[in-house]
Amino acid sequence: MVDPLTLAMIAVLIVVGYFLIIRPQQKRAKEAAALQATIQDGSRVMMSGGIFGTVRHLGEKQVVVEVSPGVELTFVRQAIIRPLKDDEDEFEYADVAEPTEADTVTETAPGPGPAATFADESPVVAREDVSGDLVADAPVTETAEPTDKG
Repeated sequence: MVDPLTLAMIAVLIVVGYFLIIRPQQKRAKEAAALQATIQDGSRVMMSGGIFGTVRHLGEKQVVVEVSPGVELTFVRQAIIRPLKDDEDEFEYADVAEPTEADTVTETAPGPGPAATFADESPVVAREDVSGDLVADAPVTETAEPTDKG
């Protein structure tokens, strides 16, 4: 026969385990379900990786989030940590990007190789990178010919 004190200790361990492990986990699951119910198209959210975005499409298992104008990423719904309040956004994005100085570069092809000319008219040699895109190198400057030292 089993000692009643041993049975009481086992019962106490089961009850303590329930209150320390199972009950908090059930509470978090209910909170997550309530959070998922509040998310809708157009909601600003924070993802588990720290990415902020706007919900564009909701599915049963996935959500499409726009992280910047024209850039959409697909996540599982559980990756949404929380919706953002209106005052939590630190930055605002315009729908149309403002032109930058780099956008005003005019490409010309004087001589045998491609080159670009910037606003100060100093020519810049361009080369192709691994993907085949043109990449601007440092501006071309006059250099002295190497001399033999011996």
